[in-house]
Amino acid sequence: MNRVFILFGAPGGGKSLSCELLENLSDYSAVTIQKESTRLKRNSDNKEIKIVDKISNDCDIRYSQYGNDYGFSSKDIWNILKQKKSAIIIVNDIRTIRILNKKFGNLTHSIYIHSNIDRHKIFKISKQRYPDKSDDFLSADVSRRIEKIKTVHRKYIENTALFQSAIINIYEINNSQSQLLLEQQLQQIYKKVPVCKISYSSTSRVFVIAGASFSGKDQLVNAMIQLDPDKVSLYQKASTRPKKADDKGELKHVKTISKKHNIIYSNNGYEYAICSQDIWGCLSKEKVALIVLSDLEAIKQIKDEFSSICSVVYLHANVEPEALDKAQKELSNKEYQKRIDSTEKLLNDYIHNINLFDHVLLNTSESEDLYDQAFNILDYYLD
Repeated sequence: MNRVFILFGAPGGGKSLSCELLENLSDYSAVTIQKESTRLKRNSDNKEIKIVDKISNDCDIRYSQYGNDYGFSSKDIWNILKQKKSAIIIVNDIRTIRILNKKFGNLTHSIYIHSNIDRHKIFKISKQRYPDKSDDFLSADVSRRIEKIKTVHRKYIENTALFQSAIINIYEINNSQSQLLLEQQLQQIYKKVPVCKISYSSTSRVFVIAGASFSGKDQLVNAMIQLDPDKVSLYQKASTRPKKADDKGELKHVKTISKKHNIIYSNNGYEYAICSQDIWGCLSKEKVALIVLSDLEAIKQIKDEFSSICSVVYLHANVEPEALDKAQKELSNKEYQKRIDSTEKLLNDYIHNINLFDHVLLNTSESEDLYDQAFNILDYYLD
């Protein structure tokens, strides 16, 4: 099925590169739509952008951003689809994405390309785009870009359910490994079988929250429960792990795993277990069950059993260097490394199994962002 791939993301996040990679991996059966823009020309501009003094009358879809105008023609998209090809377009405007959804319906597939705020990485991007500019100019440009990234994060947070896929692209630019990981995620998205968007959903639901250390999974669970405590509850997994002082109630500590548990996995020498019959019992009362789970095979089993009434959420931590420094001082070297390893493993699992996850939520430095995302997700499925 031919589609309209809409790419949304922060400056320097890899949108232009993603256009190239999508074209390549599709054997050029996906074509990038050119936009017109009144912004200044950059050294890094590719074929997806045409710098003009004024947006032409042929452009029936227009938007403004940061004082610049952008425009493109929906006829160009229809012409690509008529050739039995897919269209790719970069759009960093939520209203325009909604317009495209109305025009092209189930043909659209919106992809959020996420990048963390990394001042060192952003400076390199600015230096590449403006090689002849002074350090003062580059410093000011970096500050502007950081504010733009924060704005894009905010837009995504407020419209999480609008996106069918999210790509995590947080590695060093011009790095072959980084490009490979980006390509792997795009390839999975391109091969994904399109699912028709439906306007109804069961009021009973399973949410799997996959979040590692530093991701804020406990805060997200609390936010979802507080939004509707009579409807939403946390499922307690059984575990042979001894109780810790900082446990948040997601575990039921046992000496041995009982036979009623049918989904069992191990972590750090301890067993963890889930009884799907207990979850079905919760659903029969028209409840929402939250399961905190980061084991990939267990997530697949849950997804297989509960199918369309199960949503898997990856909670991505935007961990800033200061937060890591603080954690390293507060934790033992062994505990700190264990948490870093588990975070990297879960991110790697996400990157290589992107279609298993239904949503990506961002844990930013703003605590209210988790509450906003919790509300948006619950509202999308249960309203």
